[in-house]
Amino acid sequence: MEKVSETNRFGQLLENLANGWEIEEPVLLGARWRSGAYHFVLRKKAEDKTTLLSLPPSPELLVFLSDQKLHVRAI
Repeated sequence: MEKVSETNRFGQLLENLANGWEIEEPVLLGARWRSGAYHFVLRKKAEDKTTLLSLPPSPELLVFLSDQKLHVRAI
């Protein structure tokens, strides 16, 4: 199994958003699944699909969260 780099995971989030996925708020921040990771529930309403994408913190991700004014909830 090929490990996806942190940069590629953030790029994957941006690609999903460009392809019609929407972020379901709040974004979850917690250590239950992966230490310090941000967990995004993504929905594609037109196709009735839901997926979870977990990303480690990075400067780009923190700027994105702030720019998008996304609510983050610690779990």
